[in-house]
Amino acid sequence: MKCDIIRDLLPSYIEKLTSSYSNEEIDRHLESCEACRQFHREMTEETGLGMPVIDKDEIDKLNYLKKVKKMNKRKIILSISVVLLLAAAIIWLFAIGTRVSSNDVDIVYKKSNGRLEVHLTLKNGKDLLVSGKNEFIYDGDDNVIGSETRYTPKGVIHNPFDDVGNEYSLGMEIRNESDYQNTFILEFKDKSMTFINGELVE
Repeated sequence: MKCDIIRDLLPSYIEKLTSSYSNEEIDRHLESCEACRQFHREMTEETGLGMPVIDKDEIDKLNYLKKVKKMNKRKIILSISVVLLLAAAIIWLFAIGTRVSSNDVDIVYKKSNGRLEVHLTLKNGKDLLVSGKNEFIYDGDDNVIGSETRYTPKGVIHNPFDDVGNEYSLGMEIRNESDYQNTFILEFKDKSMTFINGELVE
């Protein structure tokens, strides 16, 4: 082989990446060529700046460490995901809850002194939470002609460390104006109950 070819192959030769045939050719050339031997020495031993020799065992160890690192990263991501899912489930069960059926609730309501009062008692062993929203009703000229209040009763798992309980009282002031509509809606899982000006209509 020519010196140029040998010198091109030396980096791979030093890292033991060349074939056995190439190794034989390079060894034979280095025995007979002082200039290439010198070049080889400069790349390895004498200058201390040569390429390090990495044998197959060291490469296998590095590959194994990379695999372990990758596996550990996956385990950490999986663990964090499980913790987040558990936290979300706990929050959902203990703080957010799910809508309850009207069959699970005792409902007592009355209209008195210009006010609708509704008392709910949840009977299925869970604690009762109620979320609500209120909005005004407008006519075509953007005049307020009424209000609508919606409440959604929800059941959450009983927590002995709080005082939520299974009862909830709601109310709404009723304006005594003929052209103003007071709408109060209870939204259960199976149906809705609508009160207009304190009277149950559905």
